Amino acid sequence: MRRIGIGLCIIGLLAWGCGTDRKTYEGDIPPQSGQFYKNKMTDQVVVADCRRDTPIGRMTATALQGLVNQDTARVYLYLADHHVRQLNDTKRNFQVLPAGVQTRNPGLKSLFGKYASRVKTIYLWNPEEEWTWNMAVMLSAHNQGIPLTAGLKEELLDGLAWEGKTENLQGRWASKGEAYEWAMKEILPRSHPSVLFSVGLRSDWVHNPWTLYDYAVASKGFAFWLDDADSTEQQIIRQICQKGKYRPGSIVMGYAKSGDDLLTTVNQYGIGYVVSDYYSNGSFWCSYPNKSFKQRPGVALEKVEAGKVYVSIIFSDGDNLQFDQNALYAIWTEDSLRGDIPVGTTLAAGLQEINPVLLEWYYSHKSDNDELVAGPSGFQFIYGRDYQEEGYDEWLELNRKWLASAGFSVGCLWHTTFGTDRFDRYIKTSGLKGIFDGDDKTGTVLQDGVIIMNQGAHLVQEGDMYNSLVYHTPVDSTRPLFINLYPTAATYGYHGIARLKREMARLEAEFPGKYVYLLPGDLVATARRYFERQNVKTSDK
Repeated sequence: MRRIGIGLCIIGLLAWGCGTDRKTYEGDIPPQSGQFYKNKMTDQVVVADCRRDTPIGRMTATALQGLVNQDTARVYLYLADHHVRQLNDTKRNFQVLPAGVQTRNPGLKSLFGKYASRVKTIYLWNPEEEWTWNMAVMLSAHNQGIPLTAGLKEELLDGLAWEGKTENLQGRWASKGEAYEWAMKEILPRSHPSVLFSVGLRSDWVHNPWTLYDYAVASKGFAFWLDDADSTEQQIIRQICQKGKYRPGSIVMGYAKSGDDLLTTVNQYGIGYVVSDYYSNGSFWCSYPNKSFKQRPGVALEKVEAGKVYVSIIFSDGDNLQFDQNALYAIWTEDSLRGDIPVGTTLAAGLQEINPVLLEWYYSHKSDNDELVAGPSGFQFIYGRDYQEEGYDEWLELNRKWLASAGFSVGCLWHTTFGTDRFDRYIKTSGLKGIFDGDDKTGTVLQDGVIIMNQGAHLVQEGDMYNSLVYHTPVDSTRPLFINLYPTAATYGYHGIARLKREMARLEAEFPGKYVYLLPGDLVATARRYFERQNVKTSDK
């Protein structure tokens, strides 16, 4: 399909400089800070290539990396091929540790061989008592240790002179509840004051273990692996949140056995969610100085026409740190058609502190047809309906500052309930020009100078866009309609621009000139101008 084929229904409102010109995206306000753990940079970067290691070898290497990086970000791991490119892009000098070709777990062994003197204690954990992994991780963080199984210990120390002690955690606690009761007493008071972790041995750990453990160990954040859907285990989570005395804006990283529903529990204690289970090298990237960013303001069309449908598109899941670093990074790298049509992509505002290099990468690779958007529910994933009332105003103020310095002017909001006091307070304080509501059929509303509209249909596969616009979108011939669509990046996103272009071409062929595609910020500006000129506050759903 020729690129010009749908050009008539796609409007580029303003050329705002080349996407690679730093001056266009460097922020004018100081970046936010103080939510995440930070360490120091060093000129001596050491790389361990763990791509050929066993799953348990890779997992253990991340824990050891976190120990070495607690004060200074010395160690970087190759855990996937794109990690090589991401490090190369920094132009940093680094040394790749030599590793045997035939040896088992070459990356872990090379890393341990170099930093064995840093390890004072080996904590033996047992996969049959899965809670011992988390205990070993936390003990390692606080006591210069490394978590090992008995078999991996034997393998790692073979032929290596190491002076240290070994503590066997197998059978130390009779149950999971007893283990966490002990940890809350002995470890929680010494843990990071605003970052904790929902991480552990998910069912797929023997094949594809999580990679966040370096950041958990480096930060000394409390780490639990408990099921929020189980009443007994939920109560343990509540006790952790209560006894941790976490301030509003604190963060739980990783993922949960009950998925996003963990929010219902932790939000009640002023803690937000930053999904990050497969986020790698966090203890390295956090050493970079915080940075703020900006984007051009949304620009309104001078004229809109009755009966036409003005559409923006926002890809999902960018609030997930690991998605930003992995799948979304691949999508942006590999999709040669990106830039052909206007689309928004959600990102995590917290990247300006925890990984400013990655956030800058997106800004520097953004075309004029790309817009970066705040994922739900702003600078953290929260459910506004469930968030602790005593801390909600403080969270709202943090949200405003973090979104502003990340350069986001529109964002998504979930589970806050349109029309409630919680929703109204968010509208008044967020600083956003437009909010896409993921829950309620709000239509399009102008409230307190902010455009609010439904986040729109989730596009999972090709054809969903056509079906949503043709069969599920009522159109009033007497007025324009403003609508957003929400492609699920993990399913629709790979080669997603090609899919969108095919669907746009089909719509244009069958309904010439009916659908006009805008960046989210431009759609918001256009809707606002229309309502202000018409002196109305809402459009039909």
